[in-house]
Amino acid sequence: MNKGQTRRRLSMPRLRAILIPLAGFLVILMALNGYQFFKLKSNLAGPVINEISDAELRDMQSFFDSISDKLKIVRDWARNGVLDRNDTIGLNKQLMPLIEHQAPLSGILLADNKGWEYYLRPDESSWVTRTRAADQKGNLLYQRWQEPDKLIKEWQKKSDYSPVKRPWFHRSEKEDSIYWTSVYTFYETKIKGISASVSWDIADTENDFAVFAIDIPIKELRQLLKAKDRTRRGILFLVNPYSDYFILGDGAEVGEEDVSPAPISELISRWKKADQPAGQVVRLQNNKQQWLATFKPMLKHNSVIWVGVAASEKELVAGLNSTLFDIDLIDLLVACAGGGAMLLLIWLNGGLRSARSPEQEDPVLKVHSLINEGEGSNIEFKSTVRINLKNGKAGKEIEFAWLKAVIAFLNSDGGTLLIGVADDGGIYGLEADNFENDDRCLLHIKNLFNQHVGAEFSDFADFTLVEIEDKKIVVVDCQPAGKPVFLKVGKNEEFFIRSGPSNSKLTPSQMIRYVQQKK
Repeated sequence: MNKGQTRRRLSMPRLRAILIPLAGFLVILMALNGYQFFKLKSNLAGPVINEISDAELRDMQSFFDSISDKLKIVRDWARNGVLDRNDTIGLNKQLMPLIEHQAPLSGILLADNKGWEYYLRPDESSWVTRTRAADQKGNLLYQRWQEPDKLIKEWQKKSDYSPVKRPWFHRSEKEDSIYWTSVYTFYETKIKGISASVSWDIADTENDFAVFAIDIPIKELRQLLKAKDRTRRGILFLVNPYSDYFILGDGAEVGEEDVSPAPISELISRWKKADQPAGQVVRLQNNKQQWLATFKPMLKHNSVIWVGVAASEKELVAGLNSTLFDIDLIDLLVACAGGGAMLLLIWLNGGLRSARSPEQEDPVLKVHSLINEGEGSNIEFKSTVRINLKNGKAGKEIEFAWLKAVIAFLNSDGGTLLIGVADDGGIYGLEADNFENDDRCLLHIKNLFNQHVGAEFSDFADFTLVEIEDKKIVVVDCQPAGKPVFLKVGKNEEFFIRSGPSNSKLTPSQMIRYVQQKK
């Protein structure tokens, strides 16, 4: 009995020695998971909405590119003498097929600076043309066609209309450029829309030129947006930065009251006050929800049309909730079993102290060992801190090169960076960087780290100077940060991981998958 009691008394300290650290381990594990959930949710919402915006911009650009292609085709026809302005039937045959199967187009116009014009629009099962002779005032000839060469009816109207006074009639400074109007009311149909046009000089004349334009109604653009709303998170819209106009797929048109569930008007206003940044995430707190929006120009050489995407943070990260906060019974059992076994082994082998290798005790031996091992998934060499050895000048690209390596180690499994060592293992030292003293060198490095990585990650990167072969090098020991680390360059953020002996930059979607896999 006493013997059994002695065994129990001796086993209790051992049990406490295992259970107390294990319980602390589990509490820390759950706390870190909860922290990462809220931190990552905020960090990932921005890249997610930018990824959605990029995809929608590409899709919308394909439509606008098709308009530009049609304009350039007609311009080339005119230059090659294919278009005969005195042959209405010939123009019908050439231009009717151009818009016959593209519903968003309302009409096309061909005019010159003398006042001559040919206008064509589809009208249910027939076509209507409007022509105006050069320098003619007061008379517009209308004709209805069943086929390009089959006239049904014609009539005339008196009007002071002149094509040269319309918004689309524009002579571009660059002959090959496409001109896009703001939203305005079409003359013939009285509906609102935008027009795109291209101009060219008329051959064998001194100052004469012609313009070809295509009308695109707002209601058709709205249909394009609405069709996309079924397959995407967030709300897609078009905006003119120089007016209060915006176009939603759910029915709101230019100048109308914002009828969407998202605070589109407020997000647009905040974006304009920030000088209309391209691709930068705009945030707004509305009805206890965090809303995000991003804006990107539709056309490279024209800022009249911008594509915007807005969504609540909750909607953007909805699919990640289960992944980012997934501690279930199996996780706890595995953590308990693994932690208990590990602590038991450590305790049986003499506690938590472990012998250090000679390389760990002696930094010089450690550096030699790393150089002999060569660059790999956990080791990288950089020749200098700030000087480009090719031109002897300080360059940001040199500083960003080793910062990318540090970030890649922090986002991966950790590693060591040696600055002052060439790719082939030759020890250059830091003489080329020309620092006044060691403290200045370390201060410069730490300032760069805090500016472009973040002081909050300083606990995961240790910077030390080691003298070896009468030369000094910087040793940067990196530990896995456990949460995403970004390279901050101005307003942009870039995400890197370690892939073999190189650093790989991930897109937002790749980063999301990588974080999920790491979890």
